[in-house]
Order: sequence, then structure tokens, then C-alpha cells
Amino acid sequence: MNTYEYKVAWCTICNQGWVEIVKDRTTKKLFVCCSECESEWDSPDNVKSKDLATQDTFGQIDRPNYDEIVQRGWEKYILKK
Repeated sequence: MNTYEYKVAWCTICNQGWVEIVKDRTTKKLFVCCSECESEWDSPDNVKSKDLATQDTFGQIDRPNYDEIVQRGWEKYILKK
């Protein structure tokens, strides 16, 4: 499995990690999170905005399956390379 299978952007906060689509383990809500600094955004649309980044808003994360991402309409954000 590709470690950054659902990456959507390079983090503008830390400039050291990939922002990926992830899922809150408890609520099952999808959001995006940096693999390094753990900055979070509620939507891939907001990743470019440092002002909209949060930390510890969501709980423990799980990897969503691709169908969950498609249901949310976020597959278009996944970087191919």
C-alpha cells in the first residue's frame, strides 16, 4: 500500500509533510491532516489557508477507503504523482 495514497497537497504550515485525506475513528468524518505537523483542515478546499488550520479538533485517525472518499466527492483532490 502506498504510504501517501490519499495525499492532496504539500503542507503550507510546516513545509515538511503531505496533507492526506483521513477519517476520524469515532465520528467517521473525513478531513485532511498533515503527516508531519498534524495540522488539520475540514476540507481539501481549505488546505491553502493557514488561518483555517486546526490541531486536535478531530480524534484518532483511520485511513478511509476509496469509496468513502468518492461518496464525499473528494477523489478529485487526490494527487496522482
